Amino acid sequence: MLLELAGRHPLLRDSLATQSTDNGRLVVDARRLLFASPLDLTATAATAHTHAAVGTRATLLLPDSADVASYMQRMDLLRAMPPTTQVEGQVPDETRSDRSSTLLEVERLRPDTADAVSERLGRVATHHLGPRDGRRVFKGIGELIDNAISHGTSTCGAFIAAQAYSGKTTGYRRLEIAVCDTGIGVLTHLRGNPAHCGITTSAEALDRALQPGVSGTSDTRGNGLPDLLAGTSDAAATRLVLRSGDGLLRAGRLRRAAVTRSISTAVPVRGTWSWLRVSYRH
Repeated sequence: MLLELAGRHPLLRDSLATQSTDNGRLVVDARRLLFASPLDLTATAATAHTHAAVGTRATLLLPDSADVASYMQRMDLLRAMPPTTQVEGQVPDETRSDRSSTLLEVERLRPDTADAVSERLGRVATHHLGPRDGRRVFKGIGELIDNAISHGTSTCGAFIAAQAYSGKTTGYRRLEIAVCDTGIGVLTHLRGNPAHCGITTSAEALDRALQPGVSGTSDTRGNGLPDLLAGTSDAAATRLVLRSGDGLLRAGRLRRAAVTRSISTAVPVRGTWSWLRVSYRH
């Protein structure tokens, strides 16, 4: 049993970390995790599969919190991990009910599964946000899926998960979607277009990707990622987080006000990780 891990590298926050061991294993340490989001789950799956592609087996240390461990199991993270993954900790007993109107469990996103995944997400969005707002949000979700399919594909694949919250306790109806791919990343993708060959950092590439019409090809494109922020109604509070390479971008929009900030991080990721949260007051 692995008890103490030196040299922990936070995956998304201090309570979810990775470390490579002397025997060549990747340890994903979730023991301190007190809350898990769709991004935590998809990032864990993407990281494990990225390492598995080069022969590194993973060990997942389950959360000490039985509730969080149960959520990971219910969201199919254990099934989404590479088959050689060793799971340590108490796996809760499970009685599964139909949550298809609220959850999209962790699923591998491929060209042949994209339509079915989109249909499920469309039902979740319209069920919780209503037909008008649900369709607006779904347009942004389509951009995340399209990006993962068009330039995020790799032998490791991409992973998607989502959850809707009713707002009974917070006063806000909320939908969270996360897509983590293991592809070439935003910087390499954009530099494939001569118009963007001068970009040198992943943080700069993420900033550029939020500009209307920007593409990594010479084809004329629509607004793309900007639709994630502008496509919702003025009544929505929208937050977008992107990670690619060593770049991290946080963007938000409330009514007509929008704020964007990008930085470079100490620990790079392969591919592109995207997290979108849209909230409406009850």
